[in-house]
Amino acid sequence: MDSNDTIPVSGTTETMTELFRFDDMRQRIVVSCLFALISVLGTAGNSLVIVAVILSRKLRTATNVFVVNLSLADLFTCLVLPWNVVALLSPDGWPIDGAVCAIAAVVIFTCVSCSVYTLAAIAINRFVIITRPMHKYKAYYSRWKLVLMVVLTWGISLFIAVIPLLFGLGELGYDDKYGTCTHKTSHPLSDYYSLTQALLIYPVPMVTIVVCYVAVFRHVRNHARNITEQADSSSTQSQFTQPVRRESSHRQNISRRQVEITKNLFYVVCAFILCITPYCAALVIPRSEPFIPWAGAIILANSCINPAIYATKHPYFKQVIGAIVRCRLSAIPEPSSCLKKSSQNRWKPR
Repeated sequence: MDSNDTIPVSGTTETMTELFRFDDMRQRIVVSCLFALISVLGTAGNSLVIVAVILSRKLRTATNVFVVNLSLADLFTCLVLPWNVVALLSPDGWPIDGAVCAIAAVVIFTCVSCSVYTLAAIAINRFVIITRPMHKYKAYYSRWKLVLMVVLTWGISLFIAVIPLLFGLGELGYDDKYGTCTHKTSHPLSDYYSLTQALLIYPVPMVTIVVCYVAVFRHVRNHARNITEQADSSSTQSQFTQPVRRESSHRQNISRRQVEITKNLFYVVCAFILCITPYCAALVIPRSEPFIPWAGAIILANSCINPAIYATKHPYFKQVIGAIVRCRLSAIPEPSSCLKKSSQNRWKPR
């Protein structure tokens, strides 16, 4: 029977979506293959991003603290995805201890939330570095403040994930309806958890991201306009204004570099919004159950998209990751002390 067929129930007609179960093994196999592919690609890609920051001091910036945090969240997601593959390929239900599936669900929910809040933190970071003086930026993003910000992204995300345990809004573990490690839809309050999850994960961080990047765009546009006006006016001034023009040019170059990095990080935001929006919409739209497993695959696919963006768009990550992939560690700019020590030991005569 097709999922859109109807069946009579107590003299009425109800669609199969009201009694939906994701039990078509062909679809389950396809989704499990997608999960496995995401797990392999995401583990390799995010590991590369983290290793790149470890090996190059050039990548050790305040912004990249959040980039590494995002990669860690994606890496943890990819590492627990195989448990969902096991769940989907087990037609008779979860085959091992239920606590394993519950832990996998907590990790996935926490990491997805952490990704969203980390992207919001990156947006705020880019807003500050583009629109505020450097001394204020350094004051805002001192070492301990960065640690606090990272801890907050994980703390808020873990709180969202364990809401069912704290307030009894549901239960995490193997869900018979979808055949995955998630929140159990059989719980009478599971719909409230879905709604709460969608409201806490999506609106506030997304509004923060949009506001920050719009503000950055407006600031850069005004800055470019001012630079053009200064260049026009300086052409009529005497030779004594040359140092001023050189200083203005220097500020312009710095701004262009930061704008380029901001633009490439904005690609990451766009990719995440495209991936998370279908899932959050499916959580609140009635009768969207058949699409939810596929929406879950879409949002999890983001875990392996981000490293590809860094490796092809980000000017510094592209250089370092390229050197790692080609096994040319000597080409890594500003090598870290651990890389220098490793290279010295490698070529040390025995």
